Amino acid sequence: MPLPALLITALLMVLLAQTGSAKEGMPSGNRHPGMSGASAAIFLDAGRVVVASDEDNRLRVYDPSTSQPAITAWDASPWLHLSGRNLECDLEGAARVGNRIYWIGSHGRNKDGKYRSNRHRFFATDVTETPQGPQLRSIGTPCSTLVTALLTNAALASLHLDTAAALPPDSKGGLSIEALAARPDGSLWIGFRGPLAKGKALLIPLLNPDAVLEGHAPYFGPLTRLDLGGRGLRDMAWTGSEWILVAGATGGEQKGTRLFRWNGEGSLPSALDLPGLKNLHIEAVAVPSEKPVRRLLLCSDDSHLSSIGTPSFRSYWIDLPSAPAAGTSGH
Repeated sequence: MPLPALLITALLMVLLAQTGSAKEGMPSGNRHPGMSGASAAIFLDAGRVVVASDEDNRLRVYDPSTSQPAITAWDASPWLHLSGRNLECDLEGAARVGNRIYWIGSHGRNKDGKYRSNRHRFFATDVTETPQGPQLRSIGTPCSTLVTALLTNAALASLHLDTAAALPPDSKGGLSIEALAARPDGSLWIGFRGPLAKGKALLIPLLNPDAVLEGHAPYFGPLTRLDLGGRGLRDMAWTGSEWILVAGATGGEQKGTRLFRWNGEGSLPSALDLPGLKNLHIEAVAVPSEKPVRRLLLCSDDSHLSSIGTPSFRSYWIDLPSAPAAGTSGH
């Protein structure tokens, strides 16, 4: 095939990946310039969502109803007590409890298996209202010892997290934290993309997040294993009545992204049948402040497209289907 034809074919493939397929019924979305690696998102108010990237430490605020650049942004680096030359925190998860937003890095190695201490960060910001709109203010002291505490937790010994922590995150069994979500009592779920335990995704509750940010040791609750069809957790969010789970491939597996809803311990995750997801790389789901929650904002990590034009990521509103009958599930 002549070179011009190859270029045209490549551009058409990128365009299809960027826009999705109308035949699949994907709702219209927006493309937000300024970054491509959207990895966590939290609504500040009805018209503003703060989005983290796994490629830098900036927290950017967007209007999800437009394709305009970020309204404002904060560089979290000065808050995180980072060291060395590679200052990337690899932010992957966020959860809001009241006016406090908790953030978490991947706590994994880089793609080459090299240890990166700056990825071991758990921190928080408070949302304050100003005439210029919501602002973020750092609170407490960032924690860098969550994985150390997990490795020394006798109740988790069977998971062999010490072995997982020594592997690249994209290898089979490699450790990577990618999900964080509020629980009704103010504690947090920590969700792992990897490792899996006999094919099931891992959730561990952090029971004292505020105390951890005051310098106290992390206190964990009982481990939960979720059957997500052999997928790990890429993100999760609390709607006020259930959790929405973003599940994706782990350890080189070729499983597509699926969304699930889950009512909590003792219940089975139920797959959400949503069209048009295969052209997205969903790594963040944000729940609006409106109640009851009838829709969700999905954000796609479009780092694989960043070499074509200005770095940007896609977001889509989707309607949240009615909850199924209790006890049903799907993979």
